[in-house]
Amino acid sequence: MRNNSSPLYLLVFTFLVFSLGSEQAFSQTKNRKQLEERKGASLKKIEETNKILNQTREQKESNLTKLNLIKQKIKVQESLIQNINEEIELYDVEIKESENIIVALDQDIQEMKNEYARMVVVAYKYSGTFDKLAYVFGADNFRQMMQRYQYFKQYSAIRTNELAQIEAVTKTLERQRTSLLRKRNEKAKLAGLKIREANNLNQAKTQHDEVLKELSAKEIQLREELEESKQSLLKLEKLIVDLIEEERKKAIAAEKKAAALAAAAAKKTTKNSASSKKAIAASNNAMKTLNSNVALSSNFANNQGKLPWPVNKGRITQHFGKQAHPVLKGVYVENLGVDIVTVAGEQVKAVFAGKIMTVAQVPGMNYVVMIQHGEFFTVYAKLKSVTVTTGQQVQRNQILGEVYTDKSNTSEVQFQIWRNEQKLDPESWLFDK
Repeated sequence: MRNNSSPLYLLVFTFLVFSLGSEQAFSQTKNRKQLEERKGASLKKIEETNKILNQTREQKESNLTKLNLIKQKIKVQESLIQNINEEIELYDVEIKESENIIVALDQDIQEMKNEYARMVVVAYKYSGTFDKLAYVFGADNFRQMMQRYQYFKQYSAIRTNELAQIEAVTKTLERQRTSLLRKRNEKAKLAGLKIREANNLNQAKTQHDEVLKELSAKEIQLREELEESKQSLLKLEKLIVDLIEEERKKAIAAEKKAAALAAAAAKKTTKNSASSKKAIAASNNAMKTLNSNVALSSNFANNQGKLPWPVNKGRITQHFGKQAHPVLKGVYVENLGVDIVTVAGEQVKAVFAGKIMTVAQVPGMNYVVMIQHGEFFTVYAKLKSVTVTTGQQVQRNQILGEVYTDKSNTSEVQFQIWRNEQKLDPESWLFDK
């Protein structure tokens, strides 16, 4: 009864296409989810940056932190727009695919309806019981009679199945149309968001140019501030290097002492003597301290890229190492760590468990807290106040103090990571938020 162009063939073909495209659809869904996550992260960064920028609005005078913050905002804004473009392109592909599927389903349903109508006509011709019986019993032999009987039986089943197929494909078509409408609405929302963010980007670029122009007219003042900052960093670096050197000497002395105690304990012939027990206990305690420092170092090293930020809200405005001055041409700045600008009153927290090596005051850096984590050290400078003391054991995320806010309404933390005398880039250790 059916040929290769029958509705059943078209239906099977359509579902084969759906099956082959399921892997691609899964991949597109995964890609869209990743894009949505990236978009959400970018919007969060922009919101955080705006909150910090709003804090400096009362201070009319521009400064380098404000300029760097605007640069950060522009960078994130451009990344967000690119992300939106990728989402829109993905929706374009999905919308085109949905439209093609709807066309195919429409054709299938129409063919199936036409076929069903032909079957109804044939069934009507043999609708009478007498006609059916006459056709069946009019067979030349018993085998032919059974074949004609099976024909009517199968034909009835096919009609029922054909109707069920029409209903199933119709429901699939409705779902595809609903999905298509949703995708078009989502694309329209993205297009609106793109226009809004493009306007925000233009405003940020205009603001950047204005701040840059204002700062460029203050070259003498900027050079004086730069020299003051260099002197503060040199004093901070000397403090850190001296403390690390002192700690290194202590560690060497402790290791020698532990070895000497172990040797002394081994020489004792009377194991139960008080002096022998005392020597063994002292040796064990010394080795326990050394092993604890080694374990802490290893644990810290395993957390690279996973450490929490020293402040909940914050954006990095000055990166690690040698950086070009944002205004003064041909001038470079050497940063021992990273500068994280945040909001006034923000609490500064330890990024890892350890021992407070020092709480000191450095001109231009205010309060400084240095924590030892085995052979690693973290430094938190530019604090207004502190809540810890030298020698104290602290835990991860424990509050160390409050960030300092200067006369330009800038609240900024200088954060550093050292491994013995080696300076490390903190950005590679903090988690990417």
